[in-house]
Amino acid sequence: MKKLRAFKKYKYIEHPSDTGIEFSGNTLEELFSNAAAGMFSIICDLRLIKPEETRVIKISRKGIEYEDLIVLWLERLLYLHEVESMLFSRFEVKKIVENSNNIMLDARIYGERIDFNRHEIKIAIKAPTYHTLGIEKDSIKNSWQGRIIFDV
Repeated sequence: MKKLRAFKKYKYIEHPSDTGIEFSGNTLEELFSNAAAGMFSIICDLRLIKPEETRVIKISRKGIEYEDLIVLWLERLLYLHEVESMLFSRFEVKKIVENSNNIMLDARIYGERIDFNRHEIKIAIKAPTYHTLGIEKDSIKNSWQGRIIFDV
């Protein structure tokens, strides 16, 4: 697998028919924030997106793993992108809590409505997939790593 381009907390990875990212974070919350930034960097240049509007995202599910939660998280962001014609550039996952077989995510995201005079949509992402999806904690480095492929 050839690396295309490296960034601070995520990097693009090649896939025969789709696209994907590998992402990392010092905490689980940072990992999820960086996955969202990586996904939106595929869609549009993040530097062109002003963090003018805020959305609150809360997800709570029983009986799921972190891999399921990241798919739900990214699907929710894509839904807002499509339905509200929004682009997002700042992602603050405030907390991810797991208790009694329930996982809860609380986040704030910042962005603006798409302005085709300033924003070029590079690639339209249809959905995050479970193909080669993975989230792992590196106990030695005390950090998190993930990988996800997007259907485009």
